[in-house]
Amino acid sequence: MTAPPVSLDAEPDRAAGASPRRPRPATVALWAAALAALVAYLVGMAGVTGGDLDRMGGLGLVSALPPVALAAAMALGALFFLALNGAVDRPRLQLFLLLAIVLALHGAAALVEPLPRFPTAWQHLGFVDYIERTGHTLPLWDARFSWPGFFGLAALLLRVGGIDNPLPVLQWSQVGSQLLCLAALTVLLRALELPRRARWCALWFFVVASWVGQDYFSPQAFSYALYLCFVAVLVSVFRRTGGRADGPAEGDGSREGSPLERALLLGLLVVLFLAAVAAHQLTPFVMIAAVGMLWLTRRTTLSFWFPVLLAVVALAWISLEAEGFWSGHLSTIFGGMGQLGGNVSSGVAGRVKGDPAHQAVLYLRVLLSGGWFGLAVLGWWRGRRAGRTAGRGDRVLPVLALMPFFTLGMQSYGGEIALRVFLFALPGVAALAALFFYPVEERRPRPPWWTAALVTVWAVVAVAAFGVARYGNEQFERVTGGEVAALGWVYQHASPSARVLYPGPVGNPTTTPAIPWNQRAMDTVAYVGTAAPPDPAAVDAWESALQKAGPQSYLVLTRAEGADLTANDGYPADWYARSRASLDADPRLVVVVSTPDAALYRLAREPAGRAPRDIGAGPIGPVLRWTGWTLAEAGLLGVLVPLLLWHEVVRLRTGAWAGRRRWAFGGLAGALVCGFLLTFVERFLTLR
Repeated sequence: MTAPPVSLDAEPDRAAGASPRRPRPATVALWAAALAALVAYLVGMAGVTGGDLDRMGGLGLVSALPPVALAAAMALGALFFLALNGAVDRPRLQLFLLLAIVLALHGAAALVEPLPRFPTAWQHLGFVDYIERTGHTLPLWDARFSWPGFFGLAALLLRVGGIDNPLPVLQWSQVGSQLLCLAALTVLLRALELPRRARWCALWFFVVASWVGQDYFSPQAFSYALYLCFVAVLVSVFRRTGGRADGPAEGDGSREGSPLERALLLGLLVVLFLAAVAAHQLTPFVMIAAVGMLWLTRRTTLSFWFPVLLAVVALAWISLEAEGFWSGHLSTIFGGMGQLGGNVSSGVAGRVKGDPAHQAVLYLRVLLSGGWFGLAVLGWWRGRRAGRTAGRGDRVLPVLALMPFFTLGMQSYGGEIALRVFLFALPGVAALAALFFYPVEERRPRPPWWTAALVTVWAVVAVAAFGVARYGNEQFERVTGGEVAALGWVYQHASPSARVLYPGPVGNPTTTPAIPWNQRAMDTVAYVGTAAPPDPAAVDAWESALQKAGPQSYLVLTRAEGADLTANDGYPADWYARSRASLDADPRLVVVVSTPDAALYRLAREPAGRAPRDIGAGPIGPVLRWTGWTLAEAGLLGVLVPLLLWHEVVRLRTGAWAGRRRWAFGGLAGALVCGFLLTFVERFLTLR
């Protein structure tokens, strides 16, 4: 029998009929300081103006914020650990400070910027708009349409909720994502039964270490929350701490409950996985790796065939639902397979470039990541010495922290694979780092003085570093009203279609633009990356590109694009201002929209002809070419999935199979899996 899960924190027991205790003076003082710090932060942020944002430097948003706001944010971190290290449990105060630091760190941009940040979030809104208008996808137009789960769900919720203006959803999506992740992480930490202070510390570390910036309105934020929920259920319900290698064993530490209850929770695992499969390319494989590694380390009661089931489903989606993505692009998918050095280089060294201020931001991110992993290693070591991690968390936490590194050998993921590794490792890293400071449940009321001092100093440093690491690119990641107005004019006049030229670096002009693109009219407005001349006076290059693009073509130039080219590609610091001046003065061009942040141009004499009605978006999805191998794969899938799921449900009721029954099922399932893999590979080779 196992003890019931321990709550994240608990009030001291009171005798029946005893009068409630009065708050201690120290508690009252901490509450007053916490409220004062939060109010000071909000007042400081309220004083930030648009002019302050326009003058931000190479360190990003922190260079535009008043010192009082920065000091208040650091004070919130220090106060959290003053409360945590006290002799009295203060769960309400700790929760208040945890939520306050989420608002202060992840809601900073939403508090001072009038529009949602990050241009790609606006593009995702365009995916949602297209699905809501048409009810289908365009898988050949963008790879993300092959994984439309998030966009379809968002379209449904916006319609059901009657939300006509989704911009507030985008504005506060980062705070919402953090809260969802914290809820799932709380369940996970309770299941691992870490010391009380370690659990609170791990939650706080997770918040302040989440600088990667993937929690905006996006499929990866949605699927990351699904991943944390998946792992929380996996560890809470199907965890094992001892016993035999397969099947639940007496005293194995797995969650008690009826077979029906455990079967329903197994179904929840499958539903979470299916939602991730339909929404994101990478996350399902991290889920599979988590189950597989826990099985290899004998820390789950699920059998070997459960991760096999998940892998079959993920591969089937790629083969049958994402054909529009992989057909003709196999080199893009598998080109980085096994190239560990190249993937690491593109994800770390390849990203450290640009002007000195931008390089400083990137080096800080590398240093900060190394610092968190270093703390995690020390936490594992100290926990082992203290005997704490010889129990439930001894293998689970290292598995969660190290398992994502397998993705480094898959592909570069557009140069972002190192960021994704850190992101998926963060739950385990945060918990292990907390064990460095709080490895055991202290018998004395306070931790050692050096622990309290060291963790408080680290908290202040981590908050300060977060501001630069997270918002260091804000010069070209913020979205302004001028940019929205310029592209809004295009949307209103894109009949039957339009082309928008945007500047990109010489050598890679089609890089993702730093403009709120594709928010609407995804099927009628095409965006064309055009090499930006380093010489701002070279207007001929722009005029030639507009002539080549044909009728209904426009050139958009924004302050954010200029900052991006300066920070990442070595363009002059005044490139945007000088280019605007040259374009404004050229008689061959007409200014359509002009704001301080953006300008829209067209040719004074448009090319002859009419704009094409079709911009080359391709057929509606899903794109699926049926062959004999397709039928065979679908048939094997229809047999394998129910069979493997039935096997896992039966094990929950009867325990692990043994003898001939086990070998017979293994032979049958193994043969079917081999047949499925054969049809999968043959289909790829046939339709490539």
